[in-house]
Order: sequence, then C-alpha cells, then structure tokens
Amino acid sequence: MKPAGKAIEIVAVGLGQAGGNLAAELYRRGYRAMALNTAKTDLSSLSTSALSLPEQFRVYVGIDGYDGAGSDINYGRECIAANAVKIRERVSEHVAGADVVLLVAGLGGGTGSAIAELVRVISELQLPVLVLATLPNDHESGIAKVNAVRAVNELVKESLLGWIFIDNSRLAKNHGDVSLDRYYAEINKVIIEPIDSFNQLNSREDITPIRSLDGEDFRTLMLSGGILNFTTSTLPKLTDDAVMQSIRDGLLHSGTYPEGFQLENMSYMGLVIEAPEAMLADTPYSFFEHLNEQLKEETGGAAIYMGIYRGTGPGTQATIRVFGSSQALPDGVQEMVGQAKREGGQLRAKLQRGMSALDLGEIEEYELFRTSPGSRRRVTESSAGDVAARVPSARPQQPIRSSPPRPNPPAAPIMGRAGASLKPDGGGSMPDRDAYDALVKEFKEAGTDDIKKRVTERLEKDQKSDNSLIRYYAVRAMTKLDPSLFTNSLQAATEDEDATVRAVAMKALNRA
Repeated sequence: MKPAGKAIEIVAVGLGQAGGNLAAELYRRGYRAMALNTAKTDLSSLSTSALSLPEQFRVYVGIDGYDGAGSDINYGRECIAANAVKIRERVSEHVAGADVVLLVAGLGGGTGSAIAELVRVISELQLPVLVLATLPNDHESGIAKVNAVRAVNELVKESLLGWIFIDNSRLAKNHGDVSLDRYYAEINKVIIEPIDSFNQLNSREDITPIRSLDGEDFRTLMLSGGILNFTTSTLPKLTDDAVMQSIRDGLLHSGTYPEGFQLENMSYMGLVIEAPEAMLADTPYSFFEHLNEQLKEETGGAAIYMGIYRGTGPGTQATIRVFGSSQALPDGVQEMVGQAKREGGQLRAKLQRGMSALDLGEIEEYELFRTSPGSRRRVTESSAGDVAARVPSARPQQPIRSSPPRPNPPAAPIMGRAGASLKPDGGGSMPDRDAYDALVKEFKEAGTDDIKKRVTERLEKDQKSDNSLIRYYAVRAMTKLDPSLFTNSLQAATEDEDATVRAVAMKALNRA
C-alpha cells in the first residue's frame, strides 16, 4: 500500500554515506527507505535527529574488521559481492510492492561508486530500478572523479529503467552560503523535493486541477528510461514563449543536475503549470495548444504529459515544473570525464615515480647482527630479560592483531624476485591486498614454471593461515588466477570459519 498522499510507491535503498543520507531524507518525507554501508560509523550517524533512520533499516555490508572503503572502489565491489545473499534478502523484503525502487548513492567514494555491483546483485529480483547518484564537486580529488566516471560508465551499461545524476558543483554554487552544519541536510532536501512534489501533486489542498497529471502519468514518466531531469521555475505571466524559454534554461543551466540537457534529446516530458486564478483567467486556451505544439516540435516528437492547476492561495507567480527524460548524457557529465582524465593522469604519474636508491657504497654490504636478515626474534615470557640483555638494540616484537586496520590506499607495488612482494614467512608486518595483487601479477608475467610454482605454493600455504585476513587475500588471489589450479584449496576454503572467505571461494568454484 502506497503512503498517504503519494501517487506512486517509491522505495529507497541508499548505498554509502551520501546514499544513506538521501535515503534518510526520503524516510523523513514518508517513504520506505533503507541504507547499506561498508562503514558502521556512517550507519550509526543515521541515528541522529537530523538524519533519523531506524536501526532495522541500516544494514552493514562490509568485511569484518574494517570500517569503510576508503575511496577504494574495488573494495566496495568486493563487500557487496561478499554480502550478496544478505543484500538480496533484505532488499527483497524491504521493497515488496514498490512501483519504483530508487537506488541512491554518492559517486566518488569507494562504497557509493560500487553501485553498479549492487544493481547486478539485485538484478535477479527483477525490480523496477532507478538510480539517483550524486557527482563529485569540482574541488574533490582526482581519485573521486575517476571513481565517479567509472561508476557512471558502468551504470549506463546496466539494464536500468532510468538514471538521475546530481551535480554537487552546481548545488554548491547555488547554496554555498548555507552554514556548514546545515549544508548537507539542506542539499538533500533540494535533491529530493522535485521528485516528491510531482508525487504529491494531486493530494495538495492549495491547488485544484484543471487538467491533471495523474499517478499513472507520473509512473510512466519515472519508468520512461534514459537520464531523468527535474526543473522548477516561476513566471510573472503565462505566455508560450516565456514558458518555452523557462524550460530551455532549466534544462541547459539547472542548479541541481549536470549542465547541458538539450530539449531536442528529450524522449518524454512532463510539464505542470500552477498559476493563481487571476492569471489563468487572463490566459487563453490557445496558449495550451501552442505550447503543446512547440514542445513536440522542439523535442522532435517526444511524448508530452501536461497538467494545469489553479492555485487557491494569494500568490502572484506561476510555478513551472518540468520532468524530462533524455537518451543522451548531458554536457556536464562529459566535462567531468575530461577532469577525471586530467587529474587522474596527474595522480597516476606521481604514483608511478620510482624512489631513487641511496648510494651507500661499501656499507651496503655490512652485516652487524649475528642473526640472518629478516629472521624473527622470538621472545618468550621466561627468556625475555635474557634476550634483551644479550641484544640491547633489538626492538620488542609487536603482536599480530586478529583484525588489523585496512591498508592504506593503493600504491605502486615494489617488484623484485618472484614472491618478494610478500613479507617472508613469520616476519615483518602483515601483508596487504596490494602485495597479493603484485604476487598475482608476478605469476601472470612469469617466464619460468619455477616462479609460478613458488607463487602457487605460497598461496596454498596462506590459505591455511591462522589469520582470516591472510586466508581471504590468498583465496582472492587464487580467483584472479586460474581457479582450476587451486581446486583443492578453494574447496577447503568453502568450509572456512570466515563467511567472506567462504563466499569468495564458492563464487570462484562456481565460475570455474
């Protein structure tokens, strides 16, 4: 049953921090909403008075031991894939009976930018899915822009019923004077308001329909396909030229959506005019006919849905609400692609710079300790004092944590001999994801079977590690190579005590 006063049932599923905040705004307006996130801290922030989303609608989809994706889109995808069963179950239960399932996310971070993976995970549910995604601000980093354009590219390839892209740069330009503590709450209202206004149009008491745009019209528009756009403007007088110019300006220079929507690219349009009674009394019926004809001509025959409403209040301005569906990406998205190429290329060049080795001369060969390089000094409780006395310069061994913090953002791996990208057995810091990725690369580029054998043995050994993170990285590396080479190890991993390890292994075996 749809909420009271709503023409159609829109149910929101937010992904990531921005997506969760937008979902909370929809919930505040009376819509069903839930939030998925790889960060428990972001989910807990949705319990505040300004962003109130009940706990039962907040779902953690990360990997145990980590809190957030840290702008790593690959990690975001892995989290969604690893939690696919839970996500499908929760989403299926949450959106039952919805006319539109609105997936909302902010593109640029590691979780929200993985929204295409969420689309794929829930695809078997065959839901009427639209995606609303925010694009990074101009001041954000090259990483955010590269993540965003990759996400957009993935999204437009998916079998969705429509996409809505929000331009954060334009929002900041138009609402930059809002205080920092209120900004995001206000921006979320600006983003959701046009959709909600169309959906509540026929339940308002301050307007009376002369020609209504009803719920089925709105459903058709929302599910019309393509890139969707909403604009709102006001006019002191109704003429077909003034309304047409208002529509063109709203599409080309929106304060919320990417710049450059072209009227000629519209395939579906909804137009609602709300005007005071006195203004309508001075407007001839021919205005309606001419406006309809001009819209069809300039859109090249788009399907046009129009509504005229009489205002009962004291206002003197007409409000023009426009809904457009385009089959072409606007110029603003293409501009962001150019920024991502430029800034992402600069960052990549920095990461690929090699660190020059120091010229140490003969001291490079000095060995000042009797122990072999890289060996671990094992200190037991009974002998700790004795060892410290004999080797005063030895630093105390740090315990290995069962849930280490997630590694820093990817950097170019240091390549050496085969297997050298991982720390030697039993020593050094915990290996991270990039080290295992480097190991996979060594295997693929190996010129001899001996190198491949060493890599294979290392991964098979790490799959049996006592540490769940090491087992996860090892199994993940096996899936990136040929799973058939690791059948026994992967089968053993399907019975791992860690659910994420089991999920990755089972997915690899199913694909093999």
